Amino acid sequence: MRDDLLTARDVTFRYGERDVLVGVDLRVGEGKVAVLLGPNGAGKSTLLKIFSGLQRPRSGEVAVLGRPPSSYGRREMARILSVVGQDPPLDFPMSVEEYVMLGRFPHHGFFGQATALDRREVDRAMAMTSLHELRTRGLGELSAGERQRTAVARAIAQGARVMLLDEPTAFLDIYHRVAFYEVVTRLSESCGVTALIASHDLVLCAEYGEQIILIAGGKVRAVGRPGEVLTSSNIRDAFGVDAVCDRNPVTGSVRVTPVRKGREGKP
Repeated sequence: MRDDLLTARDVTFRYGERDVLVGVDLRVGEGKVAVLLGPNGAGKSTLLKIFSGLQRPRSGEVAVLGRPPSSYGRREMARILSVVGQDPPLDFPMSVEEYVMLGRFPHHGFFGQATALDRREVDRAMAMTSLHELRTRGLGELSAGERQRTAVARAIAQGARVMLLDEPTAFLDIYHRVAFYEVVTRLSESCGVTALIASHDLVLCAEYGEQIILIAGGKVRAVGRPGEVLTSSNIRDAFGVDAVCDRNPVTGSVRVTPVRKGREGKP
């Protein structure tokens, strides 16, 4: 049985007078691809910030590898956990390869000389994210999708055991969205990396997520495998839309199809 790398117990958080998270409990096991799934404003990004130590809960507790985020030093935490935000700050005057190399900072510091291992890890990260052809391009020349892939590559190069990803496919086309989930799946299967992905992409989360944590209105509504969580009633309660949940005839994974209002039963 795989140990829990991320845990939250009765976590509550508020901005001013508005409750964003209310009594959140969750556990994510080692090597899992877990999806924090919910509509905009559900509290997904806030929960990731609490796990990363950027925010502290109003009440309750979270742990990364059994310890609160605040107990780690900056570099120690960076060797354990990497973060990719919604809009990565990639306006630095450097190339794609140089930026991805920053992911190796926790292992030798900013002024340490890059080792052969560092270069191999950077090459691996860029290969997994299809960035080799862009390696010498300046960050300011990248499209939004290329920026996001570069941020993911840096997180991979970091070599952390846990990755927190906040809407990582928001700016990607379908080809690169699928490619992203393939990368995360390979990292989980071959390297034991635990990934917690905040998303509202019902289709790809159903196909690639091992564990779905459905959150809406700041509360966890359901937790389990995709087929257990992604039901018509759960989706209606969380997203406010009607959907048909059946099985993908090729992969056997649960498939979610939104139903256009007023079109039920019509060809």
